[in-house]
Amino acid sequence: MRVSIRGIGKAVPDRVVTNAEVAKRLGVEPEWIESRTGIRERRYVADGESTATLGLAAAREALDRAGLTPASIGCVVVGTCSPEHQFPSTACVIAHELGMTAAPAFDVSAACSGFVYSLAVGAALTDGIGARRVLVIGADALSKNLNFDDPVTAPLFGDGAGAVVIERDETAEPMHFSLGADGAGGEQVFITAGGNHMPSTPETLAEHRHCITMHVREVYRSAVRTMTALGAEMGADGFDLLIAHQANRRILADCAAALDVDMSKVYMNIDRYGNTSGASIPVAMCEAWESGMLSPGDCLLLLAFGGGYTWGGAMIRWNLHSPASANGAIREVAVSPNEDPGKELGQELGQVPGLLGVGLT
Repeated sequence: MRVSIRGIGKAVPDRVVTNAEVAKRLGVEPEWIESRTGIRERRYVADGESTATLGLAAAREALDRAGLTPASIGCVVVGTCSPEHQFPSTACVIAHELGMTAAPAFDVSAACSGFVYSLAVGAALTDGIGARRVLVIGADALSKNLNFDDPVTAPLFGDGAGAVVIERDETAEPMHFSLGADGAGGEQVFITAGGNHMPSTPETLAEHRHCITMHVREVYRSAVRTMTALGAEMGADGFDLLIAHQANRRILADCAAALDVDMSKVYMNIDRYGNTSGASIPVAMCEAWESGMLSPGDCLLLLAFGGGYTWGGAMIRWNLHSPASANGAIREVAVSPNEDPGKELGQELGQVPGLLGVGLT
């Protein structure tokens, strides 16, 4: 699928929660948390903030950097596992706040793989429904689903959002995707209550069944095994920068070692944000670009693994110039979201086997 990234943005809450704060409640030393996770601090939403407010802020920054108005966007896709409501979708909430009244908007639920899944879907939709531009967001506020007395999950998660505007571009090098899932892993990391299987009740709330449960050893092994295989499949010897889901510093290091990748080519910000689930990859992408680690022509490899189990990889030829150049972009007047001044690609999507675990190109 020939698409380019037109703009990128991120949003994290102002509230910083240090290991000292988490450790005090758990009755452990702050160093115990960092030595096992690589996390020093994370961000939590404040009252009045949520998955949607974070996603909206990231979307506005991406649009501003692209020099585009919301009216020029043909579709909104949000990858999240902490949606604003059961329905309407978080994507609909964000689209409404942006003043969009007709473009399709929907959520993708793939836990920590949500952004890569959403990016693949958004790229396909630039051709599949004729939406020239798609706003793709990864956003989660999982601090609202934490049992702060659980030493397994309480130190791990933080809140954030990242967004990209992608655009159909026949001159761009194709993005390559590989997605997969295995529901047998559903019992390893999950939230028990709040859905049709177990609706929330005063009893489930008292028992923290609306909070994340994780069998950390099995998740660790599965994450390393799966992302290593995915990286080898995607071509781990042909990229300039690797951005993997920021779940745990040890997982990232073990994957890099298994793929024989030097850590200098692996971007990490888990020390400052913890595991932000669907937001971790787009936030890292944005920061890598802002810090000058990504330049036009660089090959970027994305690897994700999440609850479900789900997993996804993407190989992207980076096209954005430096942030200084992006901030100087000329704002575009509103156009039809499906208007394309260039000629149509006319490519047939055909079957999409990658959505079942095979490569999607």
